[in-house]
Amino acid sequence: MEKLSIKTPDDFIALMGHSLGFWPQESLVCVLIDDHRIGGTLRVDLPRPGTNTDHFVDQIAHYVGKDREATGVVFGLFTRSPWTLGQRRPHEEFVETLTERLGEQGVIVRDGWLVGNATFTNYLRADTGAETSHPLDGVLSSELNAELVFRGSSVETTPSFRIPVLPRSDLSAEVLRHSFRIEAMNPRAAIVRARALWSKTLDATGEPTDDESAELIASLKFISVRDRLLADIPGLDDSMRDLLLGETQRPPHWQRVDRASDVLLHLYMRVDNADAAPVLTCLGIIQWWEGHGSKAHQCFQRTLESDPNYRLAQLTDQLVSAGILSTWATSRQTAYQPPHTRGPEIGGMGMA
Repeated sequence: MEKLSIKTPDDFIALMGHSLGFWPQESLVCVLIDDHRIGGTLRVDLPRPGTNTDHFVDQIAHYVGKDREATGVVFGLFTRSPWTLGQRRPHEEFVETLTERLGEQGVIVRDGWLVGNATFTNYLRADTGAETSHPLDGVLSSELNAELVFRGSSVETTPSFRIPVLPRSDLSAEVLRHSFRIEAMNPRAAIVRARALWSKTLDATGEPTDDESAELIASLKFISVRDRLLADIPGLDDSMRDLLLGETQRPPHWQRVDRASDVLLHLYMRVDNADAAPVLTCLGIIQWWEGHGSKAHQCFQRTLESDPNYRLAQLTDQLVSAGILSTWATSRQTAYQPPHTRGPEIGGMGMA
């Protein structure tokens, strides 16, 4: 397998942006490493001034501890807070407490950077009096950044999920017709028919026809059908509960999940606002499976604008707000990898 190596701090900071898909703000980003490879990337909001940081430390230590192979962490503390040489570093007490807690778990903080608007500084050596600031422009020209961009990766300025603002709502009559037909069917027969169409659509490469789109939109309006179609997305033969909560031992077929996201976005473009809630909720759950809490929250908020009482969106958004990740997102064996990073293995700093 081809290996990409991280040789400089610029490479590491570039990796943080590409792993998240956006440039973090007021965030602590932790990249897990072992002796040979890069593991998962975890982002949390920085605690606000005066906030008890115990919860933040517990949250990070909990998720780092889930990667049993991790022996070290490198971090980026992204903040617009002004800082000059000789001052206390931003969030110094928080970082020191976290470093101590991770050390108790056998995970060593190997390095870290204070990333500002235009420069970054080595956080761990920022109080030594040495000049360690570097321009962020170097991140854009780093070797790893160039390679990931070449492979199709991009870093957005915000963690926004690109949901079209104005869907084309021209399938309402067809959706209503299919809804009446499904309501008149035996529930088991309705699920079998919907699963067959869903499987055919996910196995294809093009867009579903208008009639197929209308039938899928109508099918997702029925809770039992919706849950079964959601559980079919990962392509695994496991219990529905474990699939919906992202708790299976085996990783999902992420390429199939990507295809499902594309299809659901297509359905959203054809759905009437009154029927948008199931489609948006499914998109949000996929984002949650992938560990993209901010994007999942945006989907659920858009869902609740369409239907304030849509229960599945309410419940899953509560998980996101509590900082709870799907089990898939907490293990390097099962975590989502963007298409451009599924091929090469990424080695640690200084490794060829």
